[in-house]
Amino acid sequence: MYRRRIKRHPPPVFGDTLEQMGFSIDSDGHLIDATGKRYEFDLKAKNRDYQEAHGRALGVAAMRIMLQRMENELGLIKAVVPIGIDENDTTSPHAHILLSSNVKEAKRVLVLVPGTMEMLGSWSRRILSNHHVEQGSMYDVVRQAREEGYGVAILNPNSHWWVDNQPSVDIPTKKDYALIPHLGSPEQHVDYVLRNFVQNFTSNEISFIAHKYGAHALVQALHAQFESFKDRVSAIAVIESTHSIDAFPDPIFQKWWSLNAVGFIQSEVEEKGKIEYKQHAGCNCIKAGTQQFDFTIVDEMPTVLRFLRSRKGRDNTFEHYKDVLQPENPDDPTTALVAFHIPDEDDDVSANGVPANGEAFATGDGLWQ
Repeated sequence: MYRRRIKRHPPPVFGDTLEQMGFSIDSDGHLIDATGKRYEFDLKAKNRDYQEAHGRALGVAAMRIMLQRMENELGLIKAVVPIGIDENDTTSPHAHILLSSNVKEAKRVLVLVPGTMEMLGSWSRRILSNHHVEQGSMYDVVRQAREEGYGVAILNPNSHWWVDNQPSVDIPTKKDYALIPHLGSPEQHVDYVLRNFVQNFTSNEISFIAHKYGAHALVQALHAQFESFKDRVSAIAVIESTHSIDAFPDPIFQKWWSLNAVGFIQSEVEEKGKIEYKQHAGCNCIKAGTQQFDFTIVDEMPTVLRFLRSRKGRDNTFEHYKDVLQPENPDDPTTALVAFHIPDEDDDVSANGVPANGEAFATGDGLWQ
């Protein structure tokens, strides 16, 4: 009995630039074709693989343009990771992060951590291609941060592989590839950059915005380096995060996290602006009023930036604010809906390390607008 051999078509080739693919970016930040029609992914197309490959190629080409704009217009500079490898070395596996020219000495620093499978400088390839190039990339938030005097660091937790003498976000299909040292996973990358770059910044007002799995990697790194960051962090915004605070049962770290972090989550439209303490997140979460995949980061970015501004100039020494029950600024949603008791040596502690008799959780249903 003979089986019919499956005929595999070679992957489509679209070109390396938007121009080669017949697209451009209009003055409103949209991808448009030669007729002026906006790009839109066809969910009903029969050739789904082709559609996905085409959309990905457009996103990569558009991000090259946005990276160049972030460097030329916003003063960001590529830095090589791991440390010690020359920029022009084409044989030693390495990747890049982006740093503003003032980040080492800036009074306030903003660190951006994307989710999985995103290129350097990108929040969401889908938003970049289908919605707006400045919001799908990190251009918009970096522009606002630079206008407010922040130094900026953009992490790149998805470039794990070295393929054809360059870093790659994509899982290799070739046999000849290498893992980049210290960057073999999102967790390793974030830990490495915080340990070797961010710790060395002079700022004691460091804020973070992390998206999806990037937030998980960030929580893990901050927990591992808690002593280095507990008195230097202003605010942490985690958007559609996948982390669970239960993985870090230390009650002191959990209290610190609850007083500094805010989650931003999908919800029904009528719930927009409501605050709810989520036990798995370990912090108050603001409902975005959208259930569209990836759009929480678009809809809630103004709220995120308002939260960061509410922490401007705060004394970030943990000992100073650890017993404060109400936020100092009405724009700060980390209200004391949660009260932690840090246990003494003779306190009864539950199996996961949290005090069994000293923790009070309450759910907030107020609006934060």
